[in-house]
Amino acid sequence: MIIVKGIAASPGIAIGPAYLVKPDNTAIERRKIPSTNIGWELRRFDEAVEKSMADLEASQAQVKTLFGSKYAKLIAAHKLILTDPLLITAVKEKIEKEQISAEYALSCAARELTVKFDALKEERFRERKYDLADVAKRLFENLTQKKQNKFSAIKEPSIIIAHNLFPSDTINLKSKNVLGFATDIGGKTSHTALLAQSMQMPAVVGLSDASSQIKDGDLVILDGEIGVIIINPEPKILKEYKAEQIKIDKAEESLQQISSLPNETSDGHKVSLYINYDPRRDFKAWDNFRSDGLGLLRTEFIYMDRFDPPTEEEQYQIYKKTALRFDKRPVTIRLADLGGDKITQLGLGRREKEDNPFMGCRGVRLFLKYPELMYTQLRAIVRASAEVEARIKIMIPMVSSVEEVKEVKKVLKAVIKEMEDQGKTPRQPVSLGAMIEVPSAALSLDGILPEVDFVSIGTNDLIQYLIAVDRVNQEVAELYDPCHPAVLRTINFIVQACRKKGKPVSICGEMASDPDMVPFLIGLGVDILSLSPRMFLRIKSALRGLNFEDCSNLAQAAILMSSSEEIRNLKDTYNGNE
Repeated sequence: MIIVKGIAASPGIAIGPAYLVKPDNTAIERRKIPSTNIGWELRRFDEAVEKSMADLEASQAQVKTLFGSKYAKLIAAHKLILTDPLLITAVKEKIEKEQISAEYALSCAARELTVKFDALKEERFRERKYDLADVAKRLFENLTQKKQNKFSAIKEPSIIIAHNLFPSDTINLKSKNVLGFATDIGGKTSHTALLAQSMQMPAVVGLSDASSQIKDGDLVILDGEIGVIIINPEPKILKEYKAEQIKIDKAEESLQQISSLPNETSDGHKVSLYINYDPRRDFKAWDNFRSDGLGLLRTEFIYMDRFDPPTEEEQYQIYKKTALRFDKRPVTIRLADLGGDKITQLGLGRREKEDNPFMGCRGVRLFLKYPELMYTQLRAIVRASAEVEARIKIMIPMVSSVEEVKEVKKVLKAVIKEMEDQGKTPRQPVSLGAMIEVPSAALSLDGILPEVDFVSIGTNDLIQYLIAVDRVNQEVAELYDPCHPAVLRTINFIVQACRKKGKPVSICGEMASDPDMVPFLIGLGVDILSLSPRMFLRIKSALRGLNFEDCSNLAQAAILMSSSEEIRNLKDTYNGNE
């Protein structure tokens, strides 16, 4: 029995034989061409580009039919790459200057761009190299007229094991005998992972070399709940997982029965449950959630994979359409938390590469440096607020000082006045809040609170900044610890400061979607939990089984403890994990 730890990309448990997808190791030889054949190679490449674009159009239509229009937008990134001069022009220049075949020129250009992607600091940007590889693979197939069908030999329900799966591969899994899949590379934000979530198919990614440890037909347990695969499990483990699989299936069915019940503890303590929403990733059970509002609309996607900033009209349409889904409930729109790696593609001029973009020109810092970006986004949001009944709330990311909040507040007031002069008055007051994810903001909250209407704790970044741990760095990933005493004490400090000023406080990080941590958050007095769609009903079920007084006692005990180990033992004992 072998256990391999990876990243949980899509929840659920799958048990079945492994179907090993062998990597494409086709070697592309450097082939020199005579100068008289350069025009012919360029025409071949142009035809491959044209055919690949047609393929992408067909894939986009297929994805829209299978998963809906939100996921069809994932293919748009591939279409953008296919028209990107960084790739297309580079290939043509190599054909002309080096007199090499289109296949070899494509291979060289794609490899050079992959190196550039690998140099980026933020994971979601690095993972775009997989999209590039998918486009390059499609171009190569059209150049050579050799199409591959990786799944043609699947004869029985199986678990796909691969070094990597491209989005174009994943699209074809729905109609095959596929129970789930596992890959050596990839992360939670990859398009392959997102498509797996939309298909409600268990998936684990980032397994390093699992594909080299597994043979075709090996019995595999794929645990998408915690992100592990077990190869050739012992009979006892297999029996336990089969029982757990049945338990999860029954639990998912029973969760639907609580969707209309109040969001409160067993002793009647009300906790608002909001949802983190991405318009590109609509969830099938959305209408059954009965959430109290939208706690986090990330807007970075509007700015990604493009060379010019999005227009006011483009943003307005997205915000309006999203807000209409929430009737008169709160809709929290976070100003774009763009990192330093991306700004050179937004027409903002040349900038030096940042060694540490997590602490560089990102979030509100970028907006204050380029106020036209903030102005356009605020106008689009306020304009949408004049058209919808939902209560629009604007959240400022990466706040580190009260001065930043005051600057944004000044621009927001000017935008509201400007829009009102144009006859576009918000139907409900527009709220302004600060995302507390930087220790300096937490410790100077007394100055920030008078300037805002609400506070949201971004635990993902707050934890990494408090403990000085890069949460996407595998070398120190085990040090990223929500149970660190500093984390719970800081959250308690923030909640108490907000309570004194009568300002509501929410949590929108992954910590809010962890059932074992929810008792601590409730006990500390957090008013709102903003949850991932897949965890919404699970957290609601956990909440309804809690006693508020017990949670308060638990939280007070935890913040007095001096080590992570003590807090984890307390957590495990309380949640019955021991």
